[in-house]
Amino acid sequence: MRAGLNAMMTALDAALSPVYLFLRDDDAGWDDTSLFALLDCTGRAGVPIDLAVIPQASSAALARELCSRIDAEPGQVNVHQHGFAHRNHETIGRKCEFGGARSVDAQRRDLLAGRDRLRESFGTRLAPIFTPPWNRCNAATPALLAELGYAALSRDRTAPAQHALPELPVDVDWCKQQRAAALQGEDGGDRIGFELAQRLGVGHPVGLMLHHAEMDAHDRALLAALLGASARHPRARWVSMGEIPIARKPPAASSLADRQRQMS
Repeated sequence: MRAGLNAMMTALDAALSPVYLFLRDDDAGWDDTSLFALLDCTGRAGVPIDLAVIPQASSAALARELCSRIDAEPGQVNVHQHGFAHRNHETIGRKCEFGGARSVDAQRRDLLAGRDRLRESFGTRLAPIFTPPWNRCNAATPALLAELGYAALSRDRTAPAQHALPELPVDVDWCKQQRAAALQGEDGGDRIGFELAQRLGVGHPVGLMLHHAEMDAHDRALLAALLGASARHPRARWVSMGEIPIARKPPAASSLADRQRQMS
């Protein structure tokens, strides 16, 4: 992935101010072995990672291991809610767990049940962020999340605009880019590097989305190279989602961690 890394470094060189980047890994609760291998990879790189945890899939053993890692290195591993069961409820159209096929009351029950389950497992370690499965929800969901006390929503940057909650969007889907590269006969690492380079220095934090269950040792080696090179750049700031500055009035700019303190 040398060409892709070079493109990233060139984009960082051209950035006029520090660039915030974050890793969001989805579907914690599935394939724990691959998840722990990913956490070992990001841990060696010294880069924080946020895990979107499926409440109904998360086991007691997984929670114990994640709590141990969180407590051992605060801020390096972070957890938040990823839907409820990661189940599609739509009969037509694109997959969605919190979509138009479900009433607000049905969504509320799942959100509360999922959050209660994760709070039992993680306590105060659980961040008040919600990532919907497949990065989508219907127009009523953000207001419902705000009503229930969630502090931020994380979807794809192309998701429809909403004004109920701050957003922490992801920009590049690692596994999607790898699949596209394979179809085109391209180098997946280079493609990911080029995609990230296009988004650096445009004035907003850049989110890289991972799916550990779809990643193998080769993916993790590429990720290690990308993190190692970019983390050493003076303009790159790999941070947790809770540390990302969020444009919100009042105040003019704060991080999710600031908002959590204000709410406590």
